[in-house]
Formats: sequence, structure tokens, C-alpha cells
Amino acid sequence: MNLLVVGTKFGSTYLEAATNNDHWDIAGIVARTPVSRRDVGRKFNVDKQCQFPSLDAAIENCRDLDAVVIATPNHLHYPMAKKVLDAGYHLILEKPIVETWHQAVDLVNRLDAQEGRKACVGQTLRGEIMIRMMAHYMNEGIIGKPEQAIFSCHWWWMDDPSKERNWRFRLPNMLLDDIGIHQLDEIRMLLGNRTCKRLFGMTCTPPSYPIETLNATASGLLQMEGEVHVNYFSSMAARGRSEGWYGRIEIFGEKGSMLRESSGQPYVYLDGKKEPIGLDDEYGENIDEVLPLVNFDKIPYILEDFYQAIKKNRAPVTDLHDNLNSHAMLLGMKESARTGKPIDMQESFPMP
Repeated sequence: MNLLVVGTKFGSTYLEAATNNDHWDIAGIVARTPVSRRDVGRKFNVDKQCQFPSLDAAIENCRDLDAVVIATPNHLHYPMAKKVLDAGYHLILEKPIVETWHQAVDLVNRLDAQEGRKACVGQTLRGEIMIRMMAHYMNEGIIGKPEQAIFSCHWWWMDDPSKERNWRFRLPNMLLDDIGIHQLDEIRMLLGNRTCKRLFGMTCTPPSYPIETLNATASGLLQMEGEVHVNYFSSMAARGRSEGWYGRIEIFGEKGSMLRESSGQPYVYLDGKKEPIGLDDEYGENIDEVLPLVNFDKIPYILEDFYQAIKKNRAPVTDLHDNLNSHAMLLGMKESARTGKPIDMQESFPMP
């Protein structure tokens, strides 16, 4: 299948994945500057005739196109994704999908109007092998029905927001819009893709952090479907010991708990005993039998799964329809932080 990649900074991860995947060919790239088009074109051997300054030019002139990746700054996602869907192509859209709930629902309606088209979201952690292992054994009921969860993540991340390419560091909710949406989606993944019924969120910037407008810390109390309660904390402005952005997550069920630090393999605690359930133990011996596409990780996994979803006419693992639920959580956290009030998710974000 032929892939057009729009945005060549983070989009290079998709170009790399496509280069190493027999099912995908690079149909073209879209980049704003001639330098980016030249450099990325050379790196991935993209013909000059397939290097475009705009999405409109690519759609008009790109031949044999099947799917488009939108890997641009957030505010460009909606207008570009509309063009891709209305043109009848499959869509891979980076997170967060759009900026408002109305835009998100509109994209789903446009997708559903194109019979047989697929759209997925670049939720990287859905392809992380250890998190996939955790989700599998959670679905198998290894700790019974989940009841409570704690998610925490903290580290120090700084960059110069005046640099043109550092647009993320100029977002008023950079932590949530860039990192938090991954984490909220990870929580949903590990809880069987439950929806959020109610939440209360807060954001702040600690006094020691030099970018005052960033909202570099977010915390929240989430009531998930099935009366599962989640305590969420994430900060990119915490000095001292770092807990990487994948986060430390512990889920408590009726039979025991499951724990994973921000890296490494997960563990379960059953009957007072700690057991590993990662790749370096008995649980990993039959990984080919329990997890699909085990040779793919993160973006390469998303890209290969998307190919399989198109060929088999099934939903991709990061399906746009399901990701509406994760996107609603992101918008709910920001709205709650703004108003200081809890959010009834079904009332504020009715599903189409």
C-alpha cells in the first residue's frame, strides 16, 4: 500500500516504519520548507516529484495513494484530516486528534460516510510490547475484576519555546495535549477500553519551572465504567527522581494487583507473592500465541496493524471511533481544570 506522510519531523518515525515494512511504500512527503523536503527526501529516497509543499498539492498530484499520515502541529489536524477523509483515503492521525469535541465528532461522521475507509490514531503506547502484555493478562482476568488504579509519572523536561519547531512548548496545556493523552489512553487500554463516566482535573505549573504558561503538571480523579476509580498524576516539571512518561501504574483487582514501573516488565501480586509477567519468564514463552504482531513495537506496530485492519476489514487497535473516548477524557481534564468543577462525561461529551 502507498503512504503519504504529512509533516516530516515526527512524521519521520512513520517513514522509517514504512521503509522497513514490506506492506507499505512511500508515495510522497509533505513539508513546509524546501530544506525539510530535500533532507527527508534524501534520507528516505523519495523522488523530487513526490515531495510536496502542501497537502492539497499532494492529493492532486500523488499517484496510487492509499493512506495518509497527518503528523503536524495540533491545530492543523482537523482541516487536514477533513481533506484526507473527504478525498476517500485511509487516515492515520497523530494525537490529540483535534482541538474540540465538535471537530472530533465531525471527523468520525466524515469517516463513516466513506464506506470501507479506516482511520487510526498515533497512540504509541498501544504498540508498546510490555503494556500489550499487561492488557492481555488483564483481559484474561489475572487479578479479577479491576477496582482501583494509580498512575504516576514525573520528570524534568525543558526546551526553548522561542524556537520555531518547539510549538508544543507554547501550548497552554502542553503536558496534557502532548503526553497526557497517551497516558489517559494507556489507562483505558489496561482497563479493557472502559469509558470515563466522571472526572475532576487540575493543572498547574510549579514555581521552580521557568515557563509559567505551560501547565506542566496535571492530576485527576477518574471514575471509569464499572466503578473503577483511578488516581492520575503526571508532571514534566518535577526535579529529583524521574519516573518516565510511560508512567508507573498499579491496578488493584478483586484477586490481587498488577504493577509496572515506567520501564521494564510488569508484575502481579497474588496471595502475597510477586510474580513477573513480562517477556523474560514463563509468561513470555508463548507470546506468539497470545499477542499478534510481536515483532512490531510502537509506531511500526500501529502501521502494520493498520495494514492488517484495511486488508481484513476490521477496526485497527487505535481506531478513531474508540479514541473518541480517550479524547473526551483529555478535553474533560482541561475543562475541569479551567472551571474547577467535576465533569459528567456523558453529559459534556455525548458519543455520536
